Amino acid sequence: MKVIHLKGKYDRTQKKRGYERTYEFYDEGGNLCWSGDVYGECLKAPTVYHSSDGARQNFRMTAKGKLLNATYYLDDAQGTRFATLTRKGVGFRWKVLGEHNQDMGRFIDPASRKEAFLRELFSALPDGYALISGNDLIATVQNEALAPQIRLPRRNIIGTMLEKVFKPHGLTLRLAPPYWSTWDPRILIAGMTLLQVHDITGVRRQ
Repeated sequence: MKVIHLKGKYDRTQKKRGYERTYEFYDEGGNLCWSGDVYGECLKAPTVYHSSDGARQNFRMTAKGKLLNATYYLDDAQGTRFATLTRKGVGFRWKVLGEHNQDMGRFIDPASRKEAFLRELFSALPDGYALISGNDLIATVQNEALAPQIRLPRRNIIGTMLEKVFKPHGLTLRLAPPYWSTWDPRILIAGMTLLQVHDITGVRRQ
């Protein structure tokens, strides 16, 4: 998977209490690959991801704690842990640990530490991130207008007019070619979810 698009789906019908929203993940051709329901900022209940074709294993992201949590575990359908995401340092950084707790990389705000610190203080949250491993750039993540190939639900005439002025946005992750076959897309999807929920949406709802 070279490109992953995240789109929020705002449908609260038949959802249990604490539900925030559903996130859908598309490939570069606009095909739905995964979806996951978020409950209570990914804290009150696990975020369970479902593959659209049913052929791939579902997986879940579970918070270590329910208050001031900064660590999330990723487990496959059999309950085997394959990665951990944890916030580290000042600013917006999520450390990625592999199956054996090896350091795989970090989702970071590319701005300087000073700028990131000020952004955190004043909640002027960043819209662009990088996934790095050592000195290598693995992927970029950008909050931008949804790709035209991603279908949107039908709107009434007023909603259609508003969408032309205020284009729906979502995260787009672009993975560097050397890492197409080495990075598990499930880790990328979980990382995008945390960036969206904690760092982009945060106090500033879209």
